[in-house]
Amino acid sequence: MGFDPAKTQLLDTFETRKFIEAVRDERFAALFDGPSYGLWATELSFLDGYSHYVLANKAVIPYFTLDYISNGSDHYFLDGSEHTLELLCNRGALCLSEDNIFDYLQFFSDMAFYPHRKVKFITDPTHAPYGGAAAMGHHFKALKYHADSSVYYDVGKEAFEVVMPVLYNGETVKGHVQVKKDGEITLLEPVNVPLMDRTRDHVPLDYDHLAEKELLEQNIGVLTLSEEGKRLWETIQNYGGHIRFVSGVGYNAIATSAQEAFVIAPENLRAYSPYQLIAIIGVLRDMELQLMGEMRGDPFGDGGEFTEKNCAINLDILLKICTIGDELAEQGYEEVLDRFKRAGFGKIYSGYKNDMDLEYMAELLAEHLGIEVAEE
Repeated sequence: MGFDPAKTQLLDTFETRKFIEAVRDERFAALFDGPSYGLWATELSFLDGYSHYVLANKAVIPYFTLDYISNGSDHYFLDGSEHTLELLCNRGALCLSEDNIFDYLQFFSDMAFYPHRKVKFITDPTHAPYGGAAAMGHHFKALKYHADSSVYYDVGKEAFEVVMPVLYNGETVKGHVQVKKDGEITLLEPVNVPLMDRTRDHVPLDYDHLAEKELLEQNIGVLTLSEEGKRLWETIQNYGGHIRFVSGVGYNAIATSAQEAFVIAPENLRAYSPYQLIAIIGVLRDMELQLMGEMRGDPFGDGGEFTEKNCAINLDILLKICTIGDELAEQGYEEVLDRFKRAGFGKIYSGYKNDMDLEYMAELLAEHLGIEVAEE
């Protein structure tokens, strides 16, 4: 079950530049001109000839990714909905079997978001979508139900019947999922929830987010409840800075300059999200640091110098999130800090609260990002 890391490859600089030129949109030119992206490709066992391509700058906080499905010449943007998968299923690219059905369900679960469908499939209990104080209880339940996972093809129904652990409405439960040969997905137990049944209309597959204005208003409305968050937002506005929303998978963001930042939001998201707010705080602080002349440097230049500067800026951003997170918790928005810790930054927050040495915290961050820090 799950993806095979051996099938993932990092493409070279030439292939990366060629891919960027193929998927760029001039309306979002800064998004493609500025960042130093890496391009990863992972084979998709359930789509004939297609791979999952990810443009990412994973060493930067907040990190930023753009996701696509591609066969090397035809590129389909993943906007955070099921639209792309439906499109390829309708074109006959889907090739499901008992050997890849779990891969298909996991990919759908990771790529398609709907705010009113509290469903996540768990194919690998070691990478399950939960955290916080209840994580251990979820983990043991996932292990139990994972041991009983099964799949068989029902010829009469022309569908795969799958038993697997499912995170539903915040609880890890034993789930029964039906997947038809044409890709349609329905959760049958513990409740009947159609997940990909071709009944929903979709907007065009592009980078625009139709709810950009309301998402910005709602997130900034929460941010400015914090005194430091309000100061940060007003500072960026006073210098002519602005934030643009982009459709996509997950919640991440990038500051391409001191005046412009891009924030990812799944196409169907229409409301404030603590994960999204964390990303917004990150890019606002990044923009402020750029206004102050604090730059990350050239990733293709002196490797040691870039690593040092990049790590210092990343840590500064994380500490700013801690400060604003504490202030928002006092205003009743404890979920911001909770999601920050779930994202793997619990040690950073603990260091912040206990006034730990910044050099030690930089080492913790480097470990989190998988970066080797040169010793003097």
